[in-house]
Amino acid sequence: MKKIDRIIDITYKVMLTAVAAVALYAVLQVTTTCSFHTPSGSMTPTILPDESGLVNKWKLGARIFDIRDAIDGKPYTIRRLPGYGRLERGDVIIFNYPYPDKGGRRDSIAMNLATYYCKRAVAVAGDTLEIRDSFYRVRGCPDTLGVADEQRQLQRMMRLREQQEPDISKWRGWMRCFPKDSIFGWTIKEMGPLVIPGKGMRITLDRRNWLLYGRYVEWETGKRVEWKDSAVYIDDIPTKSYIFAENYCFAAGDHVIDSRDSRYFGLVPEKFIVGTAGIIWKPKSSDRLLKSINRH
Repeated sequence: MKKIDRIIDITYKVMLTAVAAVALYAVLQVTTTCSFHTPSGSMTPTILPDESGLVNKWKLGARIFDIRDAIDGKPYTIRRLPGYGRLERGDVIIFNYPYPDKGGRRDSIAMNLATYYCKRAVAVAGDTLEIRDSFYRVRGCPDTLGVADEQRQLQRMMRLREQQEPDISKWRGWMRCFPKDSIFGWTIKEMGPLVIPGKGMRITLDRRNWLLYGRYVEWETGKRVEWKDSAVYIDDIPTKSYIFAENYCFAAGDHVIDSRDSRYFGLVPEKFIVGTAGIIWKPKSSDRLLKSINRH
């Protein structure tokens, strides 16, 4: 009997340890860190294709929300645990794609639970962003945004294309960027100025701002936002201004020649950000193991 009791006691302790380990792992995944993978080269040379890294959830604070309601399409609230910092211009971030259908329409914001992107926050709430001759610029900021060499390559490619085909109407279609409306005519070479909305920021609701921010107002309010009779209507009520309740950022890949990012799909709500990129744990070469993913 003593031998059986000892076996039962050992089995119980092993099972208890295993349960505790699984619980601890789950808590760390939610509150501290998780892994991310970059299948493409959109963040080259900072992160190479097929490299994996760790997400730092402590800086912004880990997100807490009802995953079951999110999966079922029910209303849910995203909250954050206290963090030690805030989103900064230049941070490399991991976030949920901000539309429910990755390849479909982009007129309705929603957190895509199945699709994660890794990009750089080249502009954050309160910034005024421009792209001039393929280079990112934020008014009042002298710093280089992103990787200058990559933007220089895009600049050279654009100039070569213009020399080969001066009639840009024949090829500028693939250059069009957010919000892809003729009122703006913005391209990946020349864009903006675009004000990045932040919590407490008031905007006038005219046609231009409806095109730029209408989908985000809809997401924040849960109400239909339309342009009709030369005015913006929120749930059939004409509205002249709006105060944002959330912060947003402009997320772009470092490899600007080939990156699906905010230039095409628009702004990213900060609540969709999982965290900032920490270190590379699965590198392409041994010299990149545990490499810190630095801000630029």
